[in-house]
Amino acid sequence: MFAFGDAQASASPNFLPEEASQGWIHSALARVRDRLGATASESKLITSPSILEAPRNLDSLFDLICELQAQVGQEDLEFTLLAHDQQANVDPSFEPLGDPTGQLMHSFFSEKEDTYLTLFSDAAFRVLPVLYASVARELGRFALHRSGGALFTTDDEFEHDPESESELAAISLGLGIWIANGAVMFENGCCGGGCGVDLRSLRAGLSVPEVGHALAVDARARGVGKWSISRHLESTQKAAFKKNWSAIKRAPVPAALAPASSRGALGS
Repeated sequence: MFAFGDAQASASPNFLPEEASQGWIHSALARVRDRLGATASESKLITSPSILEAPRNLDSLFDLICELQAQVGQEDLEFTLLAHDQQANVDPSFEPLGDPTGQLMHSFFSEKEDTYLTLFSDAAFRVLPVLYASVARELGRFALHRSGGALFTTDDEFEHDPESESELAAISLGLGIWIANGAVMFENGCCGGGCGVDLRSLRAGLSVPEVGHALAVDARARGVGKWSISRHLESTQKAAFKKNWSAIKRAPVPAALAPASSRGALGS
């Protein structure tokens, strides 16, 4: 990850991810689009919740997630939302999807019950960008799990990274703004003061440059304009997004990431 706290780095930040990371992002996004079909091909950008009041408790958080599910094609997906302090009461058949370490929210699935469970920490309510990023990631995780699970296997060129893959899926669902603005706080390890949350103990899958690149690649593929995205981003993430937009503008969009209309019918 890029060290924004470093004085020298802050003077001249490099917002472009390494070439290997760019290759992984292109390949992963192509697989996400193939998996999620029309849902990941629409020119949809969810910039903020339509529920005006920010979630402050379990009920309002549940309402927010359900509202977003309706917008990303998950109306039929049922899940249970519980606070972390209720984990001892959870059926042991629930297995984590990915790695829950260092997260304020994470989802589980039970083969026996054929249903999902999402645990969250009350601390998430103190830092809304992190809460929204966590919600977006878990919706991406649901989408991937329902469509076949991991994007990569041990036989692939790229390694499997469940947290990053879930965040890329969220970007493809139109929730890239949420992932991007949360990534800045994860990477800075600071909310600006006063939240009482040790953000340095938390982690995200994608770094700020990687999110910027993924946003730019996905936006071009789905026909979303630069201004439509950049005006909703915090300053650091906006700079990363614009840098990557300019970089990929000069490069052809890979065939697998081209707009669906130019590649024939989905699934053909």
